[in-house]
Amino acid sequence: MFAFIRLLCSSFLQYKLQTVLLLAALLVELAFETFMPLSYKFIIDYAIVPQQYRLLLLILSLMVVGAVACVVTGIYRDRMFAGLGSRIVTNYYKQLYEKLQSLSTDFYHRVNGGDIVSRFNNDLISIDTFIKLIPYALLSLFGLVLNVVVLFALQWQLALLAVIGLPLCLIGPKLFGAKAYDASYQLKEDQAGIATVVQENVSAQPVIKAFGLQPLMIRRFADRMFIYERLLTRSSFLNFLIDRTTNMGTMILNLMTICVGSLLAYFGILTIGSLLAFSAILISLSYLVAAITWLAPQFIEATSGMQRFRELIEEQPSVPGNELAALLPPFERHIEFRNVTFAYSPEQRSLNSVRFTIHKGTYVAFVGASGSGKSTIINLLMRFYDPQTGSVLYDGTDIRHIELQSLRSQIGIVFQESFLFRASIRENIRLGKPEASDEEVIEAARLAEIHDFILTLPDGYDTDVGERGGRLSGGQRQRVAIARAILRNPAILILDEATSALDPATEAAINQTLQRITATRTVISVTHRLASAEHADCIYVLYQGEIAEHGRHQELLQLPEGRYRQSWRKQAGFEISEDGYHVEVSVERLKLFPIFSEMEESVLQDAAHFFVTESYAKDRTIIHEGDPGDKFYVIVRGKVEVLKKDSEGNNERVAVLSDGDFFGEVALLRNIPRTATIRTLSPIVFITLQREFFQDLLKRAPHLTSFLELRSK
Repeated sequence: MFAFIRLLCSSFLQYKLQTVLLLAALLVELAFETFMPLSYKFIIDYAIVPQQYRLLLLILSLMVVGAVACVVTGIYRDRMFAGLGSRIVTNYYKQLYEKLQSLSTDFYHRVNGGDIVSRFNNDLISIDTFIKLIPYALLSLFGLVLNVVVLFALQWQLALLAVIGLPLCLIGPKLFGAKAYDASYQLKEDQAGIATVVQENVSAQPVIKAFGLQPLMIRRFADRMFIYERLLTRSSFLNFLIDRTTNMGTMILNLMTICVGSLLAYFGILTIGSLLAFSAILISLSYLVAAITWLAPQFIEATSGMQRFRELIEEQPSVPGNELAALLPPFERHIEFRNVTFAYSPEQRSLNSVRFTIHKGTYVAFVGASGSGKSTIINLLMRFYDPQTGSVLYDGTDIRHIELQSLRSQIGIVFQESFLFRASIRENIRLGKPEASDEEVIEAARLAEIHDFILTLPDGYDTDVGERGGRLSGGQRQRVAIARAILRNPAILILDEATSALDPATEAAINQTLQRITATRTVISVTHRLASAEHADCIYVLYQGEIAEHGRHQELLQLPEGRYRQSWRKQAGFEISEDGYHVEVSVERLKLFPIFSEMEESVLQDAAHFFVTESYAKDRTIIHEGDPGDKFYVIVRGKVEVLKKDSEGNNERVAVLSDGDFFGEVALLRNIPRTATIRTLSPIVFITLQREFFQDLLKRAPHLTSFLELRSK
């Protein structure tokens, strides 16, 4: 609470002149509002009772002049405070936003996006609301003190009684203030959780609709609302109690002083004018106390909001930027990972004592299954994280000793799902180099081979791409992202699964573009698709956080039991048409499937003609758990996740399948419903074999039945 007051005071003291003028204007208003009830004494005792007409006119004239001065000063104060308060609040917004830019990547994995948004939408708004009420709070506090002084000047015995009874008005904040603060803080935490749920629900609508999860989502949200309702009720009731107990205290105080004051006036100890003035001031005092207690809930809300604001402001980045660190000279020699170990959590290491060197001008690829550590290498290269042990060095300098922006300014990166801002195509490309001219933007678009498409749009380069680039196709978004990276003219270009989220035809076209623009740069590619790494100068094969193999494509294929060789054979053997809508599978590739390995070639040649090509977009449900088994699936290109229902009926991921994997044979063999749900994680191409053709294969290859029975157990 006191920290909140100190922070507010320090914010206002940054603008000393405006704050002094504000206080002066408040004093003018305060003087008039105090004089108004006190005027009853002068009007009655010194003008009306002694019949002093000229004095009466003077007093009334002074009241009119005071009223005009109060109104003019009040308008000036309102105008001045509107600007000052807005400046202070916008500074808080800027501080919070700037802080978010300085925090490391792990913070955004640890804290929900809805919680961050809630600090802007709820916490800062509650602070803004209270700041707007500060003039009224100061008028109430100063007025309370001044009115008590005036009461003692009028009749000290009666004033003493009023002061003794005054704590009755403050019993509410004393009894319930701390509880109200705790309840308000819990409410804000729950509001942040609700914001996260709503944000996640909006993003997950394709999944929710595909799985028919609307009733489940509604039930879960209703359960959350039940908790929120209890928190809201408790917070509101405690605030009402503060107000109610204050009103009760004020009523008792007024009744007590009026009774005693009337007796004093009856016995001539107090004049009629003084009694009337005392009563008016006491009523004014009651309103001031009521105003303070009315402000108490807003103050409590603002205090809890400021607490959450300070928590984020005081958050320290795990990868600290050092402005005094050395600038990275232009990249000249090599990048080195020297015995690097890293883990996102203590339970599982992502990299374990990894060593390698990437020389300038080379094309290096990192391949491996999901979870093998490929993306972690990118995160460390970009210094999104620091290794627990070991070092990442650029030209022999540990990147922890390099100024962050000078490091990243030499790197361009194309992500698997490149984010586009809701702005024009021109501005999205220009983000790679904010000071770039329009000519440079157009040249980057030409190199990314999207210039001609942009010219077909009604607004050309000024076309709004929509939220997250939703008005463009996946391939168009990726080309805009490539243009953004090209515009940066980076010495090092990182491709993080840059084409795996695209359909085969678009992927092939963009791969050709990338080959042209990467010929003269140091290129680091992370991919699970080995065809994209075939022409690399060196391929590093990752397995469980370690480099299992490395070498050129042909060298790795010569290793008899090599992981790269196994993965290549798994992904090869499919011939995809240019448009991506037709796939032919070779007999040799079918033989690599364990279930087809002992079949005669003639049978497999017949079977190859029965496979049908199917293509699906990302986030599509291919199979629902419980569906009848009607097809055998082989993944030609893309990724799917395998989901099974847990004891509570929620879908839980049990596996991720990618190029060359297959599924669906168990349900066909045992004639049972599907045992899992399959959902696409990227655009995907399957070849499928219908039930009747699969059953025909079982008849022509008896060994297949026993093999599948063992697999299904």
